[in-house]
Amino acid sequence: MSKNLTISLVTICILVFLFVYSRVKKEKMLFKHALLWWGLDIILLISIFSLKYLRSIADIMGIQEISNMIFLFGFVVVLAICLVLTMNVAENKNKIRQLTQELGILENKIRGIDNEKNKKDGHK
Repeated sequence: MSKNLTISLVTICILVFLFVYSRVKKEKMLFKHALLWWGLDIILLISIFSLKYLRSIADIMGIQEISNMIFLFGFVVVLAICLVLTMNVAENKNKIRQLTQELGILENKIRGIDNEKNKKDGHK
């Protein structure tokens, strides 16, 4: 790999790391999600400097080109991220349903208390 390409890829990795860090610091991203992106960033950095190991892995997997293996890994990572996000959506949906039900129960209790108060005030 050329020196310029290596420098460009390392720079991109550093920028992604800093971007994710700023999102976490501003509370725009959860720390657990940031760990995923930082982990991917570190894997990419390691991959940049270990092409001969990637070649060996590709040979073991029966993949002729390293780029095909990288696309395969990228596809698997994207599927994993989709799975995690789907699980998060389902979890949040259940939490929203539970909170909505609890809110409805509390509103009914408040209405009941208000009705009892109004009845008592009306009888006096």
